[in-house]
Amino acid sequence: MSFWLLIPILLPIAAGAALPAVTGGKRGRLQVYVAAVVAANTVIALAIANAGYAGLRVLEITPVINLFLRTDDLARFFLVLASLLWLAVTFYAFAYIEREAKDAAFFRFFLMSYGAVAGAAMSGNLFTLYLFYELITLLTYPLVVYSGTPAAMKAGVKYLMYSFFGAGLALVAFVFVAHFGVTTDFTPGGVLDRALLAGNEGLLPFMFLLAFLGLGVKAYIWPLFDWVPASYPLAPAPAAALFSGVVSKVAVLAIIRTTFYLFGADFIFGTWVQTALIAITMFTVFSGSMLAYKEKLFARRLAYSSVSQLSYVLFGIILLNPLAFLGALLHVVFHGIIKTALFLCAGAVSRKTGKTYVYELRGIGKAMPITMWCFTLAALALVGIPPTGGFISKWHLAMGGITSNHPTLGFVGAGMLMVSAMLTAGYLVSIFAAAFFPGHNYDYKKLVNTEPGKLMTVPLIILAALAILPGMFPASLIEYINGIANVIIQ
Repeated sequence: MSFWLLIPILLPIAAGAALPAVTGGKRGRLQVYVAAVVAANTVIALAIANAGYAGLRVLEITPVINLFLRTDDLARFFLVLASLLWLAVTFYAFAYIEREAKDAAFFRFFLMSYGAVAGAAMSGNLFTLYLFYELITLLTYPLVVYSGTPAAMKAGVKYLMYSFFGAGLALVAFVFVAHFGVTTDFTPGGVLDRALLAGNEGLLPFMFLLAFLGLGVKAYIWPLFDWVPASYPLAPAPAAALFSGVVSKVAVLAIIRTTFYLFGADFIFGTWVQTALIAITMFTVFSGSMLAYKEKLFARRLAYSSVSQLSYVLFGIILLNPLAFLGALLHVVFHGIIKTALFLCAGAVSRKTGKTYVYELRGIGKAMPITMWCFTLAALALVGIPPTGGFISKWHLAMGGITSNHPTLGFVGAGMLMVSAMLTAGYLVSIFAAAFFPGHNYDYKKLVNTEPGKLMTVPLIILAALAILPGMFPASLIEYINGIANVIIQ
């Protein structure tokens, strides 16, 4: 059974590499091929997740340099979320990517990126996680520069520079862990040896700061998020959706592994680095919301929104509080669903109408009712209106802040979440309000139905429903995630 762990990684990578030869540039054949690979990989991922814990160690070169895959509760959680979102985006992408000559180029790296994400989700040690983390950067770069325009190429360079800089920061911290740890396998409670650390305790908080900020580049932490608004509006909507909905969650997973499985919460709790990171995440929440509120370009507004919303998760992690951590994992789920839906809605609007600015969306709800209703439901969930999924996660995050052992910062953080929620309402509600209620002077005679086809709208409807329904019936999801949180934070 353990060798099955290689299949969700190798199948999409091999299929992506072979795609041009297998499909021969024929669009229909390509779509069947990609759909079959993604669907099969999703089924395999779900089967592996359902099978429970498994471990597989291959390519053991040294005790530190070896490939180790395992499916603990946290790995299965991220693997299932990534697989289901990837499947939804796949069918949407068939309708969105229209230039046949470049179909193969997009879907080749689309598939290979899926394999790298699966590898990161199932990583069982430091080397394996870092390997797949860097592989994701290389395989997603072609998705950023897909259009080939000078602006896209410039955004791609910025993406690489920020990603490699962040990875470099994390690598310095990982060398520290490898030197002072008893193992590099992920171990609940951490791997650092107090005897080995003797005399070097002062380095530990600084090294953790490097790791958190370095990995935080892909989780959009301040001040390292400038690549996000630069690249997301220029990438194809399916790629932007997966960056925000899935790839950013790999960074979150890496931060969780680093915090609780390498350094250990006991070494971090109550130190200056915890205080500093709580403050940085709160500032990122606020600054991202403010920048989104001021932004006029539709996709860039959503990009800044992601900057803010991902730091909700980071705030919940660094509080080192079980309730806040529960809220963080809940927000991983709902943010993944919601932001995937929002970017796909924005992509449908731009693809069908050519409109990319917020002020151009007045009355668009009359021409694209399904798309904009899905956008509205997802937007309300992101704001945190009861009984949506966003309300459930934000409630637990706020309660985690209030009940944390950092009363001042915890209360301030909870207040910052509420301020951010109001700003989120400001920059999202204004969009769908103008879309459905353009005013008495709007010329309805110019309306042309531009609703996309089912390949686009069905995934949007499913994602919009998932943004709402779990918030109405949250007990099972909370119980499941609480079980994961209790293992990680005692």
